[in-house]
Amino acid sequence: MAGNNNTKNDSTQKIVTKYDKKMAKRKAEQRKQERESFIFKVVGIGVLAGIVLALVITLGTRYSRIHNKFIKVDSENISQIEFDMYYNISKNALLSQTFYGNTTMADYFSYMGYKSSENDKSQTNSQTGGTWYAYFADNAVNTIKETKALLKDAADNNYEYTTADEDYNKLVEQAESAAAAASLDEKAYYKQNFGNYATKKNIKSYLMEYLKADAYRTELTDSLKATDDEVKQYYEEHKDTYDQVDYREFTIKAVDTTDGEMQAAKAKADEFAAGAVSEQAFNDLCKRYADDGDTKYDDINGSLFSKVVSSNMDTGTSDWLLSDDRKAGDVTVIENSSSGCYYVLYFINKSYDGSSDETIASNVLNNKYSEYISNITDSMQVDIYNRF
Repeated sequence: MAGNNNTKNDSTQKIVTKYDKKMAKRKAEQRKQERESFIFKVVGIGVLAGIVLALVITLGTRYSRIHNKFIKVDSENISQIEFDMYYNISKNALLSQTFYGNTTMADYFSYMGYKSSENDKSQTNSQTGGTWYAYFADNAVNTIKETKALLKDAADNNYEYTTADEDYNKLVEQAESAAAAASLDEKAYYKQNFGNYATKKNIKSYLMEYLKADAYRTELTDSLKATDDEVKQYYEEHKDTYDQVDYREFTIKAVDTTDGEMQAAKAKADEFAAGAVSEQAFNDLCKRYADDGDTKYDDINGSLFSKVVSSNMDTGTSDWLLSDDRKAGDVTVIENSSSGCYYVLYFINKSYDGSSDETIASNVLNNKYSEYISNITDSMQVDIYNRF
């Protein structure tokens, strides 16, 4: 019986062949690949999610910068759209300013190497060491501060801007005319004149604020106009700038700038000055000391300079001519070593005819306005977030 049982057990036991082992190994490898594939998919989804999240954050940051917060002025977020508008407005206003005759700031900046045809960010301002973009951006920040200060003051004083729509429509008409003259469509014009992200629609509210501030500025400056007493006081404090001098002048030139020749010229000038006891005597001496063939002093007015202001005088001569100690008939000799000559001067009189009163009134107004606005803007905090 015992032998039969052993026979039965042996018949039911499965024999594992080489084939079975091969198939088992293949299934194990398949399960491993499936497991690794699943892990890879999970990791891949995680990486992709990270890329998408980073892209969303980048795009969100960019959108926020453009539409919400590029810089902050006095706790108010300024979008890049708004900032770029002020950047272009203030830059163009600055470039068009004149400071000497018909010379504009654009001419001066060009002399310094600035090229309007090139990107401001790629050009270095030789005076500041930074970029021209940073230079114009700083100017834009000041314009923004002034504008916000005016709006705040307007609100504090219950200013009513009654011509808002009229002023805006007029500005739009001017823009359309300028665009047509430049053969630009509306989109290109706004982009060129107000910034890369500017459209007629998205800068309207900013332009309306700017126009309101400008209108309030006009009303404010009307109230700050200089009085006659203020003009008089300003003149008294800056007489040397506005006083006009009548005097006579003759130049004694040295052969060269060596000490010996300069001393000889000085002796000649002193001799001339000693004999200039009157205007007639001065001009007679001019004819005697003039170069052969020089007929300039044949006329009594040949040596005369009339109503000359300090800006048109050499520094050395102006100090003497504008001195409060001067009296009619005073004579002096002044050296100009760089030119190798001596000036003989005869003082006639100093006067002021009121011709600069308008300029003085403008200076007084500018000073009063600057002080008024500074009282508001000086407390404004600005954060540029290292944009420039």
